[in-house]
Amino acid sequence: MSTVAPEPSGSPSGSVMSPENLLFDYPEADVILRSCDSFDFRILRLYIVHSSPILGEKVLISPNSPSSGPENTANSESDVNAPSLPIVQRSDRGAVLFSLLTYIFPVPPVLPETVEETIELLSVAQKYKMDVVLTHIRNHIAQQEPPLIREDTSLHIYSLAQDYGLRKEALQAARSTLVFEPLTMEGLQDWLDVMSGVFLHELWKYHQRVRSNFDLEESRTSHAHGTVVNSSCESLADSGIPSWLDHYIGSAVRSRFALQEGLQASPRVTAEREILVILRFGRGDGRTEWGWNRWHLG
Repeated sequence: MSTVAPEPSGSPSGSVMSPENLLFDYPEADVILRSCDSFDFRILRLYIVHSSPILGEKVLISPNSPSSGPENTANSESDVNAPSLPIVQRSDRGAVLFSLLTYIFPVPPVLPETVEETIELLSVAQKYKMDVVLTHIRNHIAQQEPPLIREDTSLHIYSLAQDYGLRKEALQAARSTLVFEPLTMEGLQDWLDVMSGVFLHELWKYHQRVRSNFDLEESRTSHAHGTVVNSSCESLADSGIPSWLDHYIGSAVRSRFALQEGLQASPRVTAEREILVILRFGRGDGRTEWGWNRWHLG
């Protein structure tokens, strides 16, 4: 089922929009966008012109006095007497164009039903240089539960994002695959049927750079013992330090590499690339002491 956000207060009462049959009939429409699979969307040029320099140019150069031929004009299905409108043919699919329009016009935004269509939506907004719309879509995606990019979807979305030239999503998905350590080319052979070998090799090199820039196991074993050896924590990781600290350091490592790749880093990693950890120690007399330590990330 498509994800629909709450309806904006400024939505026109006369707009007709139906995600079920991809109906988009905006009041006082003056042009029609036609998808490659023959869905027609009646829209106002003004919104398109303000949203995209590329698509805006397409709708502006459409004929002012449409031809009487059926291939160049269309009528509203709801009113056979409605005036004919010029048609702008696009190569994009109807489901993707419909969703894109909901982020341009003052109507409830609708995300596509599938992961594939969602990535395609992002690519179409990028293709038409709709910077504000692209940000709007990404913010809507970020609010979804479960997240679009997560451990079980990371490889698939990485492949799709690479195909569509979405660097931001490709980096986010690649970062999510770090939970698969160690990632080997042998382990990725099953993906050769659905992903380019070039993309797989880039992902493998990404993991190699992570390990070469920061040795996670060395961090866990060489820095932590002296600080937490007297801790009364009950759950310990294989490295002998508390599980929560083991997870904490692992998260910081991924955030540190994200700094290099242009992703948003965790606030737990300082500008000096240090991890600041505050530890609580239990004393035999029932009192609690606090301590802290810093680890340099190199």
